[in-house]
Amino acid sequence: MRIVLMHINVLVLLYFLLLNTELYSSARSVLVNQTDTIELQNEYLSVKVSSKGAEIISIYNKEENFEHIWQANRKLWNEHAPILFPIVGKLKDGTYHFDGKTYQMKNHGFASKSNFRVVSKSDSKVVFILESNPETLQMYPFKFKLSVMYSLERNKLIIKNTVENTDAKEIFFSIGAHPGFNIPFKEGGKFNDYYLEFENIETANRLPLTEKEGLLSSRQINNYLDNTRRLDLDYEMFQKRAIILEGISSSTVTIKGDYSSMAVRIGIKDFPFLGIWTTSKTDAPFLCIEPWYGISDDINSSGYFKKKKGIQSLKVGNSLKIYYFIEIINH
Repeated sequence: MRIVLMHINVLVLLYFLLLNTELYSSARSVLVNQTDTIELQNEYLSVKVSSKGAEIISIYNKEENFEHIWQANRKLWNEHAPILFPIVGKLKDGTYHFDGKTYQMKNHGFASKSNFRVVSKSDSKVVFILESNPETLQMYPFKFKLSVMYSLERNKLIIKNTVENTDAKEIFFSIGAHPGFNIPFKEGGKFNDYYLEFENIETANRLPLTEKEGLLSSRQINNYLDNTRRLDLDYEMFQKRAIILEGISSSTVTIKGDYSSMAVRIGIKDFPFLGIWTTSKTDAPFLCIEPWYGISDDINSSGYFKKKKGIQSLKVGNSLKIYYFIEIINH
């Protein structure tokens, strides 16, 4: 009799959860998060995303049997494709000021180290959410909701990030992407066999970082891209940290190889800054393409958050939606 009553109680509880949409949704998201890794599939690609940081950890090309996302290495770079929020890059002295108070935050903010909640999932689409909480408010005095959607469409992964102001005041932030891609695409190739091809002919400035502090230098390099669509890759170009370009007009940039039929195209439309980076260590087999709404502090920064270069703002109740995509091209 006791066993029968236990079964009845369980059934009643399950029935109650199914009737209550909000509770069902919450219970489902907790269960999904326990798996830690979400997998999306179609006939072209297999994509894995971690609930920690809502970070892409794999884009597997089924036709070519090739993993395109950098698989992390403590000696070189121990991440895959972190989301940068609520800052991009580095703060001067690791601090900033807002409304008379001083706050501390590590490089690229806290989103990549946070646990996101899964709110919906299908075979080809998943939506994650991170909301402000007592821990984030100690570092970042704004209430927000960050939604991250990944969806597969044929050979393309579409990413939509939405920042919502859930505070009673205007909020300030930066946001960016940092995906790392395996290069070369096939064994036997070399890093310097590869180049970036922009959609348009570009003339753009480079915003150099200081070698020691990693902050924006006081001098930009004019016409780093000078009426060209192509930027050839080699390790020497990263000896002085990341290449940061401002004023790119192209909607896409494509990683190509002189001897490879494969390519990776990244959507960068409307992003004010584009970071390009790999470690300067010889033979590091990856490249990061980083579309940004924000940038590191400069060496003369006052630390006032509202005045930070590239800072975004949202009025009460407003939101900002940013899109980019990663397209795998085999032929």
